[in-house]
Amino acid sequence: MSEKAILEVSSALRAGRLVILPATSGYVLACDANNYSAIEDINLIRENKEQYILSMIFPSIKAMDNEVTLPELEEEVHGLIESGQLTLILKRDASLRVVHGSRDELVTVNIPASENIKKLLRVSGPCVIASASKIGSGIPTSIADISNKIKSSSEYILDSGKIIGKVSSVIDFTSRTPTISRIGAVSKEKLQDYISMI
Repeated sequence: MSEKAILEVSSALRAGRLVILPATSGYVLACDANNYSAIEDINLIRENKEQYILSMIFPSIKAMDNEVTLPELEEEVHGLIESGQLTLILKRDASLRVVHGSRDELVTVNIPASENIKKLLRVSGPCVIASASKIGSGIPTSIADISNKIKSSSEYILDSGKIIGKVSSVIDFTSRTPTISRIGAVSKEKLQDYISMI
């Protein structure tokens, strides 16, 4: 991804526009995480009437830690997050600057595997994302799978061809004892090795 493209896409995001980005396992709609109106646009386009878990992506653990309260984690777990293999579900609290609905909502946080998307996020800041499809339709793995309605709503479409990556594993930290919500790129055994409380 060229420096010019990064500047153009990041400018569009900061202006409240939506973009389609390649994620680890498919294409997502993305917007500026601090733009409530753009977040609502994503929900409207996807026909999502109830947004319960806000999904956010960051370029690094440091950037993530600036926006949410992360649990105490081993360096090996940080490595899994940095490589896009692990997503965390957290309770929203006052450290999250995004104003979106009630404080009782949950937030998922992830770092994309793609170095190009990380470069973009370093310029644009964190983004809110959702599958580039109607709610409940699964994540599209190619641009051809995305509806014209969603494509026409986006200022930019970053096409990386067919995406065949494995979904991240997900750990829920919203209760006293963390639980595994999804097994993906990281096995259950590996998660249990790294996070003894599971």
